[in-house]
Amino acid sequence: MSNQNDEWLQEQQRVDETVAKVKQKEKFLISQVKSVKDEAEEIRQNFWEDVTVNLDEPDDVIETFTSIRQQAELLSERERSYGHVEESIETLKKLEQSPYFARVDFKENDETEEKIYIGIASFIDENDEYLVYDWRAPISSIYYDGSPGPVSYETPEGSRSGEMLLKRQFLIKNGRIESLFDTGVTIGDEMLQEVLGNKADTHMKSIVATIQKEQNKIIRDISSRLLFVQGAAGSGKTSAALQRIAYLLYRFRDSLHSEQMILFSPNRLFNHYISKVLPELGESNIVQTTFFDYAQSRFPDLELESLFEQFENSVNEIENTWRSKAIQLKGDRSFFQAINKYVLDLNESGLFFKDIRFRGKVLISKEEISELFYSYDSSFSLPNRFPLVTKELLKRLEEKALEEEQEDWVEEEMELLDREDYLKAFQHSLKGERKGKVVFDSFDQEKEYLAKQIVRKYFRKIKVAVKRYRFFHIKAQFVDFLKKASEFIHLDEFELSDREWLEIQNHTIHALNHKKIHMEDVVPYLYLSDLIEGRKSQTSIKYVFIDEIQDYSPLQLEYMKYMFPYSKFTMLGDINQSIFNKGKKPTIQTAIDIFGAEKAEIIRLTKSYRSTAAITAFTKEILQDGEEIELFEREGKKPTIIVRNDVDQLIEEITDQVNKLTKISGSVAIIGKTMKDCEQAFQLLKNKINVTLIGMKNQEIVDGPMLLPSYLAKGLEFDSVIVLNASNEMYHQDSERTLLYTICTRAMHQLIITSVGKPSRLFDAVDSELYSLD
Repeated sequence: MSNQNDEWLQEQQRVDETVAKVKQKEKFLISQVKSVKDEAEEIRQNFWEDVTVNLDEPDDVIETFTSIRQQAELLSERERSYGHVEESIETLKKLEQSPYFARVDFKENDETEEKIYIGIASFIDENDEYLVYDWRAPISSIYYDGSPGPVSYETPEGSRSGEMLLKRQFLIKNGRIESLFDTGVTIGDEMLQEVLGNKADTHMKSIVATIQKEQNKIIRDISSRLLFVQGAAGSGKTSAALQRIAYLLYRFRDSLHSEQMILFSPNRLFNHYISKVLPELGESNIVQTTFFDYAQSRFPDLELESLFEQFENSVNEIENTWRSKAIQLKGDRSFFQAINKYVLDLNESGLFFKDIRFRGKVLISKEEISELFYSYDSSFSLPNRFPLVTKELLKRLEEKALEEEQEDWVEEEMELLDREDYLKAFQHSLKGERKGKVVFDSFDQEKEYLAKQIVRKYFRKIKVAVKRYRFFHIKAQFVDFLKKASEFIHLDEFELSDREWLEIQNHTIHALNHKKIHMEDVVPYLYLSDLIEGRKSQTSIKYVFIDEIQDYSPLQLEYMKYMFPYSKFTMLGDINQSIFNKGKKPTIQTAIDIFGAEKAEIIRLTKSYRSTAAITAFTKEILQDGEEIELFEREGKKPTIIVRNDVDQLIEEITDQVNKLTKISGSVAIIGKTMKDCEQAFQLLKNKINVTLIGMKNQEIVDGPMLLPSYLAKGLEFDSVIVLNASNEMYHQDSERTLLYTICTRAMHQLIITSVGKPSRLFDAVDSELYSLD
């Protein structure tokens, strides 16, 4: 016992010494940042005083611009320095609270034993000695992967090996050691118990202190073109992916920048939830978006149905069986291939164009545009013809503009001009006189100038539209493809009749005529547009991360590969949580088929850390033939199923449960099936408890009880979860098992399931010993 106390005192002494040096460095940087900030402010204030401005001669102009550029670069350099120092201070403040979380004693061959302390960032003292190693440093990997005994690790120079003599873990808060224990294998259960037992937060936390061996494999993979992570609910796959981003930015810091990485997440709520992880690790956030937001940016003139609206509509329109068939067909790889085949037939003819109109008359007809487009040799690809056509159309518009200047409407517009417009014409005249020209020597010339300006103003919008290829009729082209798609696809493979396919076409056309597009049409529409007009691919992106990959259709995965042709992909998902995508093959196999087996790595995370053992044991039995799920032995109450006779009784029960849970939980979520269900419950609850309704327009996690639909809860976790009315009437289909499983696995510590009448038959397979019934 005495020996343990001595160890603790020695470790605390080292913490104190490290924190003291951190504070010393922090104090120095604060004084430095003030100096750099003052210098930048002085440069900004005296900017023009220090610039030589002389515009009399060409050489003087060049000298002036050089002077301005030099001064701007000096200011920019000072502001960058200020930013870097500020970032360093932020990191030091974190180290001041908890300088490190682990220690490994390592001996390489015959060299001296080295004590390596690992934290969220490196810290070097005045003698250039490492007091703390960054968790991403090559040597730190032995902490995550190894156990006392022979170990090795990879460095940019090659493999290094030696012996690990000690592996120790710390919990340090406010500079004081709260827990200290030695462990023999990977990250000890004591550390995980401590961390996982904490309350949930409105933002995801970093997991660098508790990274497991399989997670570390995900984080440090640099060779795979496709890294596919199949992880059980709560297995830490998203956390590992975020640490992976931080690791890659650290590992390739000279050649990789945050703007060269993009993360597609399930929704904006989730983006908000994970937004603090990378800054906590000292890295800038990468581009975070959703596939919906990306697609919407491509087609601002169309109202896109989101994945969630598609879910709501498909749930609320069960009678429209053709809709679910349409979703499956339009998300299949065969539909992607059908678009390719269709576009090949457009090389000689078949493209749809729009008339270029102005003031109710046709300036250039669609027939003329078509004739021009197909006048180019067929060796020119469709995308390569568009710039040539655009150039010719702009030339013809110049001629049309000259003709338009003589029209009566121009003179009528001229009469409406104000003094400012005439003043501009006069200034134009003076400018010409200074250059020795007579600009206006008659009223007709002045009139001609004003007419030109009026027509140019109106034609400007037309020219912009032409430069954006608005003369191409993508809507008509897409409809034409749908009408001919049955030539390239066997409808019977999707149990679709010709009549049903016609009904699907009419439904799509009706939506497009009202400037709307269904979710299942978004990717085919994007891809068809790209093949014809030219790919809008993101060649600068080096790494693409896709979360909740099980909700992506095979066609979306094909399009992702097409859109990011030179990127490495990290895909994260759980087939047990498939809410939307019901493809013919498992998503893993589909991804391998599309991206290729070579340079593909599949990692399975089977242990669930989020929920207590009691909750995990219950939720895994909801599934049938699901992926393997291992329990993490953390104690907690069994889930409770509460049955009430009617909605009023159910609302009273939920009110009581929320009041109890808010006293012991950091976050309480009431999760319903659809937005409609949540809105109805909110109307009944809002006068009884202080609850926030989370929806598509309000996507931010808040403190206090929340009410949200199933699909917005994906990827999130809460201390306590109340399932809103999991009755047999509400959840009856076998296809809803994964949905019910997803909802229940959001709970960390407490799970309460409510039901009006008989609970869902999907709970029948669960052993009655695993839950309490009320």
